[in-house]
Amino acid sequence: MLLFRRISINPLFGVLLVIYVLGGQGLKILLDFFVVTLHELTHAAIAESYGTSVERIEIWPFGGVARISGINHEEPYVEAMIAVAGPLQNFILASVAWLSVPWLPISTYWIHRFVWDNLAIGLLNLAPVAPLDGGRLAGLFLARRMGYEQAHKWVTQGGLWFARVLFVVTIISFLTTRPLLSLAIFSVFLYWGALNTYDSSPYLIVRDLHLRSLWFHKKPVWALDDFAVHGDTALREVLRVMRPMKYHRVVVLSAEMKKMGIIYEEDLLQALKDYGPGISLRELLYRR
Repeated sequence: MLLFRRISINPLFGVLLVIYVLGGQGLKILLDFFVVTLHELTHAAIAESYGTSVERIEIWPFGGVARISGINHEEPYVEAMIAVAGPLQNFILASVAWLSVPWLPISTYWIHRFVWDNLAIGLLNLAPVAPLDGGRLAGLFLARRMGYEQAHKWVTQGGLWFARVLFVVTIISFLTTRPLLSLAIFSVFLYWGALNTYDSSPYLIVRDLHLRSLWFHKKPVWALDDFAVHGDTALREVLRVMRPMKYHRVVVLSAEMKKMGIIYEEDLLQALKDYGPGISLRELLYRR
């Protein structure tokens, strides 16, 4: 019940409801609202089961956002569990509703509509682009291979292009007898969400350095990631390519590719605190 009290409805949803009611589609939009709300409540419930606080749940036209404070403090595994919970719940509800058709005292039209809504929202949210659940999963996966910053760029650009494709599809649909108005609204929501996705890459890198020892107790065997870096390179450039759940060792080289020294993660964190991200690795070696 506490989670229900944190639900807020964006005014745009009220405008959309009026439009659909005037068009004789009021019950359909209310069903969509119900399915989206359950989706976001599932994210929130799983987040709280891991001890993460949920500030509020915002419901937008054909979409929603669970504002989960502290999610960036969690391990990638926890983030993945929270992200996948929403679509998984949609598929479970769709399956239960489909199998229960013979016993439910409800019109089969509305049951099928409920099944379709859950399948559509679950599948769309698994698209590997921001700001969807699949985008968070893809970001976690890509970050281990290319670093947080590049992963963020990939999923954000993917969200913008996916929204454009969906919008083109809706324009084409208006040439038919069944225009996809709902998809048009969703594509606008998706584009806006991708455009405003916050790049938390710098924070996540520093977070990783701070929480290394905590995570190391939970997972005592890590992959070692070596970087060979020119001595004149700024510390920030090294931090940008660091990847989660790996221990980094930086081999500093001169212009002639001769080893000047080795910097370990604990030195990187201390240098960030003492000198800031602009210090060069050459200078850092001299100051140690």
